[in-house]
Amino acid sequence: MFGTYLALNKLMEMKIAIPLFGTRISPRFDFSQEIRIITVEDGKVVRKENFPVAHLNLSQRLDQLASNGVSKVICGGIDGFCLNQLGSKGIEVVHNVAGEAEIASDLFMRGRLRPGLCCEGRGRRHFCAWKKDPIGRRI
Repeated sequence: MFGTYLALNKLMEMKIAIPLFGTRISPRFDFSQEIRIITVEDGKVVRKENFPVAHLNLSQRLDQLASNGVSKVICGGIDGFCLNQLGSKGIEVVHNVAGEAEIASDLFMRGRLRPGLCCEGRGRRHFCAWKKDPIGRRI
């Protein structure tokens, strides 16, 4: 689904937001200190900007995403309220993603990012796998 979305919209501008915790995807959408907004034009990243959001309440954070023209959010954990509010603003969410923000955004651009992926860097190689519960089942 996400790869199809990207392929159909290659000629359009798209903005992707990733809540950050350092260089990683924030474990919780509503507790991130800053948000990276990635602008994509003609299928290529043309701009990356980080915005501090620690001083904003939840409603202001949601409004800032909409006012910046964000159409996708890649995040870790997110509660139902935020998920519904983003959806009502026309923003699609790829949630339950963990790991390095740069790797996740690269996977998204290639149409390979899915909810539940853990994206880690290992030297020059990147590792992505499904998150698992303590018993080893995919979640």
